Amino acid sequence: MSNISTRAIRSFTLGIGLAVSLLSASFAYAHATLVQSTPAANAVVASPQQIDLMFNETLVPRASRLELAMIHGNSTMPIEHLEIEVIGKTLRAKLHHPLEAGTYRVQYRAVGPDNHPMTGDFSFTVG
Repeated sequence: MSNISTRAIRSFTLGIGLAVSLLSASFAYAHATLVQSTPAANAVVASPQQIDLMFNETLVPRASRLELAMIHGNSTMPIEHLEIEVIGKTLRAKLHHPLEAGTYRVQYRAVGPDNHPMTGDFSFTVG
């Protein structure tokens, strides 16, 4: 009977270890992911007052950032009059001046609680 008990304990311990490994692996790969943006990618909009990027998890303010540039052919012109803030899961750029008609590229770096930076970009057009 002790042989059965030993096997049961080993199986139980192995099962718990496997469950913990799978659970911690799923947390390890959970990074900040862009869920929605305003303006949306490839949208044609009137000049926005702000740009909001919403992520799936709370962001680390000191490590997350957003850059905006107007696209001119093969070059870009950075838009420098922005106030960047992080509010929970939202990375926001408040614009101090209306944007001219044209195409703009948003580049972002979002860092969640796991401290892993996720980067990306998208464009929208002011019409």
